[in-house]
Amino acid sequence: MKSAFLLGAASIALASPALGQTVAGVASADVEVIVVEATHTKLNAFEYPGMTSTISAETLDLNRPADLDDLLRQLPGMEIAGGPRRTGQSPSLRGQGRENTTLLLDGARQNFGSAHDGALFVDPSLLVGVESVRGSASALYGSGASGGVISLSTANARDLLADDESWGFNLGAGTRTVDEEVRGSASFYTQSDRFDLLASVSRRQSGDIALGSGDDLPADDAATSGLVKFGMEAADGVRLEMSWQGFDSNVIEPNNAQGMAGVDSLNALVEKTVSSDNLAFNLNASPAGLSWMDLDLTVYRNTTGVDEAELVSGRFLQRDLETTGIRADQRFAFQLGQFDAGLTIGGEYYEDTQDGFDSAEPGGIRGGAPDASSQFTAGYTQLELDGPAPFGLPGRIILLPGIRYDSFETSSSLAADTSSNATSSRFAATYAPSETFNVFASWGEGFRAPSINELYLDGTHFSLPHIILGAPVFISNRFIANPDLLPEQTETIEAGFSLDLADRFAGVDRLEIRAAWFETKATDLIDLSVDFAFDATCFAPPFFLPCSAGTTQSSNVSSAELSGFEAELKFQSGAFALDASLSDVDGEDTASGEPIGASTPTRLYLDGRWTLEPQRLTLGARAELAGDFDEASDPAGFRDGYSVLDLYTRWQPFAGRGLSLNAGVENLFDTDYERVFAGVSEPGRSLRLDVTWSQNF
Repeated sequence: MKSAFLLGAASIALASPALGQTVAGVASADVEVIVVEATHTKLNAFEYPGMTSTISAETLDLNRPADLDDLLRQLPGMEIAGGPRRTGQSPSLRGQGRENTTLLLDGARQNFGSAHDGALFVDPSLLVGVESVRGSASALYGSGASGGVISLSTANARDLLADDESWGFNLGAGTRTVDEEVRGSASFYTQSDRFDLLASVSRRQSGDIALGSGDDLPADDAATSGLVKFGMEAADGVRLEMSWQGFDSNVIEPNNAQGMAGVDSLNALVEKTVSSDNLAFNLNASPAGLSWMDLDLTVYRNTTGVDEAELVSGRFLQRDLETTGIRADQRFAFQLGQFDAGLTIGGEYYEDTQDGFDSAEPGGIRGGAPDASSQFTAGYTQLELDGPAPFGLPGRIILLPGIRYDSFETSSSLAADTSSNATSSRFAATYAPSETFNVFASWGEGFRAPSINELYLDGTHFSLPHIILGAPVFISNRFIANPDLLPEQTETIEAGFSLDLADRFAGVDRLEIRAAWFETKATDLIDLSVDFAFDATCFAPPFFLPCSAGTTQSSNVSSAELSGFEAELKFQSGAFALDASLSDVDGEDTASGEPIGASTPTRLYLDGRWTLEPQRLTLGARAELAGDFDEASDPAGFRDGYSVLDLYTRWQPFAGRGLSLNAGVENLFDTDYERVFAGVSEPGRSLRLDVTWSQNF
């Protein structure tokens, strides 16, 4: 079957490398990177008053990410929880987990989240760019953005074709050894004066993951992804775009896809089906005849589902989440005295509806996945001022105040409906005495509304054999709903600088350094507490009337404090380029003084590459180094430091578009290491090979 699949894959294509290769043709050391999607400003990354990062199409082409960890690990302050399985990976920004990290795909919210399943199901081969903004972003995005925002983008046909080209295709195939993955995909794209169309399909099939520890992690996985994007230039400066992105995978693995938990009565082996369908409509309107109009509109519907069939018992579990939303932003550009001004006014509405099912429970109620819905309605505004520095100081100043109001409500048949509201403010400023140096500072409020899972927990958390009678008599720990949960509240301050030293050294094309320190104070944290205790009746006849193993409930706890730093370096001199990032996060329960699980070790990431233009050859290496971690409240959470090295290369034998050969060795020295939130050793040494062909006409 593997040989047949490889032969078939070779005849179709791997879309991502060719997509990235084509888009990356516009990138160079002197091009300003503007982070627009996630910040809603027209500022470039060097002068923005906060820490932002982008992952370009060129970087995606060289790295060839296979999962969320491969895709995002280069971002400072980023950790991926859950271990190497794709279906268990979940992002954390600046020590704040999935619940406080907003994910966007082509502008549409991705809200799926669960205790043990992943957060985002998209094949990285369909992506052509990633933007990241760290720090409180609730003033723009509302609930769940106090850690930051990650915005992912897929390509359209106009990204891949020059003005004088009408159509093209990408074909390719690849494999890697650590999980015996084989993959392939195909893309076709075309454009005319007014219309453009892109269609892409990809397929990945992999087996158990060989870990650096020498163990194998069960993970038989087969996934198919697709992307269809249709665009229309309705008028000069008015673009409409409709897209569908789908993901479907079948996996055989333990019910809990995270960590190294073994298969037992609490973690059954399941056949898991993961599906995701994302429909989006985007309008960008800046018509030439209406200079005041600069409108972005996104309407979307996302459906994500995880179905699990236990192979031994036949028990069936289901979790489906549908998110429907609309977001509109209008930016007005004008002069305000000596300042260039931009005012963004926007509104957003989105609704999450969840359905859960458990064939082993009365009424089909699935523990931890209640049938419930939540609705958010918001309005927000952000002012951008750029002008001369005050008080006779040299240079310029950028001011960025913003505020958002959210009204939200949740409902379920399991408990009383709840409703609340929150206001989130932010003020940020950059002072640039020269074009090559600036300092910035920001203050921001954030909040996270309790999720429907936290409010309306019901059903069985876990079951185990009776303490006296044993199997087949089981007793359960049950979820208890808590509709009185309060939203989490955070307040973040940040200060940093940007420095451009390229002009100081001969032969240096780019040398930029950005660094920042931050501190976040949080109150009313939402915590899941497990009261694991047996009733006294469990030990006396008739033993099981009643008998339980305790309860599990969400509750608000007092307060916590997070602090840390981030630093980034961008260097290029001729054919050599280097990207580096350094980050650290410390967390403390302010009531007890104990460390909290959000802390991460000091981590350094390096990516250096040498491009030989005449030979169309790139040689590169990536290194990740982390210090020892001993700041967990439980010694079981301690981690040894580690150093990991990857090598990669890309060769394009022919000038222009055409054949591209990529190869790499990941974890070159087969290092046995474990990240803080993973719960299992990372993959061992792996060889990777990709062959692609692209052609435009």
